[in-house]
Amino acid sequence: MRLLLLQSYLGRREPPVAPLGLASLAAHLSDHTLRLFDPNVARRPLEDTRSVIQDFQPDLIGLSLRNIDTTKYSDPFFYFEHFQRFVQELRKLAPRAVLVVGGSGFSLFPRLVLERVPELAAGFFLEADVSFPEFLCRGGGPAAIPGLWYRDRGTVTFSGPGERLDFDRIPPPAWELVDLAPYARYADRAAVGVETKRGCALACAYCTYPQLSGSGLRLKDPARVAAEVETLAQRYGVQRVFFCDPVFNHPAGHAQAVCRALLDRGVKVRWGAYQQDRYLTAEYIALARQSGCDEFYLSPDAATASALKTLGKATTVESLHRSLGLLAQDGQARVSYNFFAAVPGSGWKDFLAAARFLLRARRRLGRRLIRYKFSYIRPEPGTPLARLRFGEAVSDEALLPRSAAGLKDLFCRRSRSPLLNTVLALHFHYGLRFGRKNVLAGSEP
Repeated sequence: MRLLLLQSYLGRREPPVAPLGLASLAAHLSDHTLRLFDPNVARRPLEDTRSVIQDFQPDLIGLSLRNIDTTKYSDPFFYFEHFQRFVQELRKLAPRAVLVVGGSGFSLFPRLVLERVPELAAGFFLEADVSFPEFLCRGGGPAAIPGLWYRDRGTVTFSGPGERLDFDRIPPPAWELVDLAPYARYADRAAVGVETKRGCALACAYCTYPQLSGSGLRLKDPARVAAEVETLAQRYGVQRVFFCDPVFNHPAGHAQAVCRALLDRGVKVRWGAYQQDRYLTAEYIALARQSGCDEFYLSPDAATASALKTLGKATTVESLHRSLGLLAQDGQARVSYNFFAAVPGSGWKDFLAAARFLLRARRRLGRRLIRYKFSYIRPEPGTPLARLRFGEAVSDEALLPRSAAGLKDLFCRRSRSPLLNTVLALHFHYGLRFGRKNVLAGSEP
């Protein structure tokens, strides 16, 4: 079968992210004729997609819907409406091809995506490493394939969840199908991802990672991780990777083993990753740096015990300040911080605690504090935060607007202080008008 795997067109030109999910899926499809294309790095995204389809003549087009929107109040862009238009265009260009979808964005709203995009025949829920090859074989009909959303006499139906894969046994991504040069130019923006594990055992109230990859941890052999990074460097010229685990340094022993494996192989690649401050030690910080870590991404999100409890964070006030001391004492570690501006139920005390912490971080880290920000929370389906924001009976429909106009209304923007709400509203209004957006020049309308 002729398979075209497509990264969904975002609708504007952003710093690109290499299609790790599609490359990983392609590694299971060696029995088919494959083409992998990302219109987001093409000079003319839509025209070049047309050319690829006309040249390749696919039997099936598999789309990856990675994100529904930016989740950023200061840059509220609704990818999903552009995805809908993109699929409509694909239907015209390839009227006989089967159109299917997968990816994390789809898996958050599987029923709604199929209901709102009637051109799609089916969708693959969560990991498609097994369900997609089975679908291609058509064994037993859609109902016999776990993890498949499909249409049955006009009704969107789910076949039931599939089993979680043994992550350490799946093949490495088929990067040979991808020209990584356009992504490598943006490596400092987390453009080229590498997985060291799937799953997240933490329970942040706003986060979907446990839904998408499970709350149990499935670890990849550190030697395999190092080999994948080495291949990216030696074969494809990648100079920096992003370990795209939900939290890289949990469990701590696995993260340390990955760092040592990189050092043992002599891999000269810079890397970044999300870290949990509670599991930082002086020894780990030094080891991570020696193995190539050039930025510790930290998202404590709050700086008071009450706000941290609301958010379900593993961070404590003590661990937040202790970890800052360790990072400062290291003398070379480069750090980024993210906080939420209006945690539900919070007030001036909580906001000022976070602001004071950032001032202290600037004083102690100096220029090694690479970036920091306050943001509003975008509630996601199935999370405690969504229920806190909209009530226990919140529906997926309430969290997936019909158009970009409804996107900003989703965010958590209310603290307990009317004055703080006004200050934050002015700040984010300024950001909307004048702040830097995640856009490159030359976007195609």
